[in-house]
Amino acid sequence: MNQPTHIRQVNGTTRGALVDYVRPYPEQIRFSLGQLNGSSFWAWSLWRAPEGADLLDSIPFSEEYMQCAGTAEALAVEVRRVEADGTPHQYAIGKPGGDRTGEPTEVIHYDDGRHSTTIYPHEVFTADEAAVVFYTYFLTNEVSHPYELRDLHLNWPKPESGEGD
Repeated sequence: MNQPTHIRQVNGTTRGALVDYVRPYPEQIRFSLGQLNGSSFWAWSLWRAPEGADLLDSIPFSEEYMQCAGTAEALAVEVRRVEADGTPHQYAIGKPGGDRTGEPTEVIHYDDGRHSTTIYPHEVFTADEAAVVFYTYFLTNEVSHPYELRDLHLNWPKPESGEGD
């Protein structure tokens, strides 16, 4: 049994350590993504726990994570990371060779249809495809080649002047 090093979150609320007690990590990730139905189970996130974190005591959040939403048949997958200059960016992940001309056309519904996101066709993943991306992220904390990133240009709140002094 390995010491848990990653946190997983379901539907943006329920979070806990990703464990390999029942099945190995790649199979656990695949199983979790395969349960996404867009209704009762519609989002899944993964991030690395801070070094030395006691996951039995508390489950910390992170500035960097990978997440998906939708169903096992059609998922939008994103990664958020803090760049070297300290600026956070969120990216849609796509398969290689996609056409980004024009506006995105594929609508991914989740949370019983209360929410949706629109992405390009090459950014739609099945649970099996997304599991490969998530497991690589689990191992390396990166999105590997040949996958492509599209900056979503989200505006993140800036700290107030004097905050943290």
